Amino acid sequence: MSISPLPYHYSPYLRVSSPIASASSGFYHTPRVGDEVIVSFFDEDIDKPYISGSLYNQSNPALPPLPLNAHQTSLSARTLNNSSALQAENTNSHHNLIESGFNEITLSNLKEQEHIYLQAQKDYEELIKHNFLQTIQNNKESQVEGTYNERIKKIHTQTIDLAKIVSIGGEYNTNVALSKDTIVGLSHTLNIGASNKLRVAKDSSEYVGEDKEVEIQANLNTSIKQDESRNVGGNKREVVEGEYHLQVQDSINIESTNETTLRTKGNLLLTSNASMGLETDENATFIADNILSEATSDYAINAGNAINLKINETVIYATSDTIIFKAGGVEVVIDSKGLVVKGGEVKAE
Repeated sequence: MSISPLPYHYSPYLRVSSPIASASSGFYHTPRVGDEVIVSFFDEDIDKPYISGSLYNQSNPALPPLPLNAHQTSLSARTLNNSSALQAENTNSHHNLIESGFNEITLSNLKEQEHIYLQAQKDYEELIKHNFLQTIQNNKESQVEGTYNERIKKIHTQTIDLAKIVSIGGEYNTNVALSKDTIVGLSHTLNIGASNKLRVAKDSSEYVGEDKEVEIQANLNTSIKQDESRNVGGNKREVVEGEYHLQVQDSINIESTNETTLRTKGNLLLTSNASMGLETDENATFIADNILSEATSDYAINAGNAINLKINETVIYATSDTIIFKAGGVEVVIDSKGLVVKGGEVKAE
């Protein structure tokens, strides 16, 4: 009866040497099945074996291809297939263990081409217990294929000495719980390709140090639920190329400390469904080619001193106690003394 040799995949449990192994720091690595290792012995005692190192060979080459990348120093670890690794632990079988992908840190030391490369086959995490300082003396590029989330629990300060360009292919949302202040030293341009809406829950103020221009290519609609007040320190001028319509549910008051002029190249029509009055503290003058006054009921003219109606040399002049008619060189006076005709005679026909 012959004794069969142990299967190839069985191996003893050996301690592995490490460049650093202390209570405060260390470097740990476990050789994988199939690696070529160097077995040494403590005090040259064959009962005290340990793994003092490992070697690359033709079947297990270094991850950076050699000799083209002889200038590189690499620390890398291939990925273990989870299902095969679990099966190997349960059956003590390692020959079906499948490795694909790897984590890598590679240092390249060619002059003027020095380079550090880091690859995380899947996730990458950093934990910094205190401050983190990063200095980049040239350019920086960052590309995120999925979602980018950033949480800052205190203050975020960003200083850009030259220019900042932000390009967003979709939506851009900003949510500020408290106040937001923006200071622009020179010009500010906002280009919006479609609609623009501004919602302010309470008061809104705007201060412009010099001129302001607003250009609207189509219509302007303004809705004010309560009062509106405007104060113009200088002149105000409005030009309307079409009609001007003003509709007020209550009264209209126009007050001027100087002259007020209404001028039109066409007709001027004042229409009222109730009474209409013109009142002045001094003189009132009407100048026109023709004046027509028509009353469907009564017509009253009241004067405190005198009324003077004149057509060329024909005059009708009335005071509180006298009426004088002048026409064609004849003057008729009617007063409390009676009727007097001057320059003519009285006829009855």
